Amino acid sequence: MTSNYQYQERLRKQRENPETSRAGLKWEVEEDNALIDKVNEGLSFTEISKQLQRTEGSIKTHLIVKALKLVDEDHSITLDDAAARYKVTTQDIQVYQANKKKRQYQRMLNSPVTLQMVYAKLLDIESKLA
Repeated sequence: MTSNYQYQERLRKQRENPETSRAGLKWEVEEDNALIDKVNEGLSFTEISKQLQRTEGSIKTHLIVKALKLVDEDHSITLDDAAARYKVTTQDIQVYQANKKKRQYQRMLNSPVTLQMVYAKLLDIESKLA
């Protein structure tokens, strides 16, 4: 697992590079719209990343998150449909979800568990079963 120091150092180096100077920064609405336009134009992640000064990984991850949000907001849209719309694969999305679960599990292992946290999780489980 990457330490926070290693992550910050990598991010600092990416921001010093003109091609990835926006790495790690919040996505602006205009930038997000430009991303979708470029995806729809058929540009590669490499081309898009250079134009938006982001990393290819950031481009792909942002599109995966958008696909997941679309499925979450509109239950008539399948994961395959959302993946196709944002030019990522269903496998990319599944890998992202698995890695996210691993990160969440690792954070949980590294943080103290309180009775309040256990109760909140039980309520969450109960609401999903109802």
